[in-house]
Amino acid sequence: MTSYNELKECIRLEVIGHDKSFSWRKALFRTRRNPKKHFLFWWRIAAWLYTQDSRFKKRIARRIENRLKYRHSVEISLSCKIGKGLNIAHLNAIVITDNCVIGENADLKQGITIGLRTDSADAMIVIGDNVDIGCNSSILGGKVTIGDNVVIGAHSLVLNNIPADTIYKNKITPILTSRHSVDKQHKKPVLCDMTYSEEMADLRQA
Repeated sequence: MTSYNELKECIRLEVIGHDKSFSWRKALFRTRRNPKKHFLFWWRIAAWLYTQDSRFKKRIARRIENRLKYRHSVEISLSCKIGKGLNIAHLNAIVITDNCVIGENADLKQGITIGLRTDSADAMIVIGDNVDIGCNSSILGGKVTIGDNVVIGAHSLVLNNIPADTIYKNKITPILTSRHSVDKQHKKPVLCDMTYSEEMADLRQA
């Protein structure tokens, strides 16, 4: 459970500024015209309320969560544990599942999906400290562990563990389809070249 002091430290780092002292007035002022800080501030409040042993506070947390989804098109589960220093470069189409733990100083870009591709009870995605996740990347578990100080390139698909201090990127092989090469019997395009990376093959088998 996140303590009240931990909540204030998260808001200080993510909303007010690393070199500034904490105050609720400063935090609220900075959320007025900055959508990113508005989201981070209210998501932290909602996530903290959701951990409290009170049905009323949990209901308030859910209401805040729903409003944030509608306003910012970002869906980060309140059950997801995220360390202090979170940075979101652009608020657009970010989805993060319940079964996820993210360390400190995470840097998230737009279009990220962190979710599960299995119903296993022990499925969990664990992401270390100082991890930079590029735009339109997907991390899908099972059990997936990403170490500290990892950079995940844009448009990456992560299905397996990544060791610490690693730069990860997918090799993308284009698939070319002729608009005029059509199988007359099945009325489907004929692929001129169809090559999948190992990660795509794993996804198809899942």
